[in-house]
Parts: sequence; C-alpha cells; structure tokens
Amino acid sequence: MHTTHTSRILSTSAAVALAITAFSVTPAFADGSGSSGHSLLRAQLAGSNPAPASAVIAGINPGGLPWVNGPSPVRVREDGRITVRIDGLIVPALGKSPITSVVATLVCGKMLEGSTTPFALSTAGNGSTRDVISVPRHCENPAVLIQPAGNRAVYIASAFGEDGPGADR
Repeated sequence: MHTTHTSRILSTSAAVALAITAFSVTPAFADGSGSSGHSLLRAQLAGSNPAPASAVIAGINPGGLPWVNGPSPVRVREDGRITVRIDGLIVPALGKSPITSVVATLVCGKMLEGSTTPFALSTAGNGSTRDVISVPRHCENPAVLIQPAGNRAVYIASAFGEDGPGADR
C-alpha cells in the first residue's frame, strides 16, 4: 500500500512537471512557424546621397538630396519583428527633415519584402518604431530602406547586412 501511494505521488509530480514544461515551450512556436527571434539584420542606418553616390536598391532610387544622421540602429528578426530608431536624419542644406512620416522596408536580394506601418519623423529627424513585417523563409543580402511614407519610389537612408550594398541589388 505504501508503494502504491508513493508511485501515485511520483506519477502526479511527473505529470505536473511535464505540463509546466510543455506550456513554457509552446509560446515560442505559437505562430506555428518554428521561426526564432534571431537577428536577420542588425546594423546602423546611413543617410542616402543622390545617385550615383548611393546605389539604386531593388529598383528604389536614393533621394534627390543628401541626407545625414546620427547613430540609428535597425534590427530585423527572423520572426518578422523589426525595431528602428532614427536619430537626426536631416538634409544638411535645410538643417531639418522635410519628411514627416516614413516606413522601414526590408529588402532581400532584389526583392522588396515587407514594410512597417508609417511612423512619425520629427523635423529634427528623430523617429522610432517597433512593428512586425513579412520576412521570407530565406533572405539573401538583407537591407532596410527608410522611405518617405508618401513616396515609396525613393529611400532616404539604408542599413545593410555584412555583405553591404552590392551591385546585385
């Protein structure tokens, strides 16, 4: 009788431990993708210059004026989470940013993949966003473009992975 009681306690303890483990692991794969939050791209933005000083990327031209900025980190994760902080992105000749709303767009190879919802850019050139965008299963040569929300035919800043802005973009 004593062995049966001990066996029940051990069985119950094992079942509770298994349930706790299952519930603590499940949220990481709640979307069913099995994808992780590892970084696809972690880089600093750099303001664009008129072509040819800045390259055409995935068919998107650099803006027509030179742009500069302070430290501005970008991180895109494999699961689609994107974090962008823009500091001091301005046109030096104007001393400010004439753009008030921007998007961050992921580029994989020569393809535009996903963009954030538009977010505010102050006249001092400051803005930030945390969003979730579409990320393909395989992303070669990832880059992020900062584009005016009202004119997605150009970009005003960019960030590149380790491979940099190659001619194959």
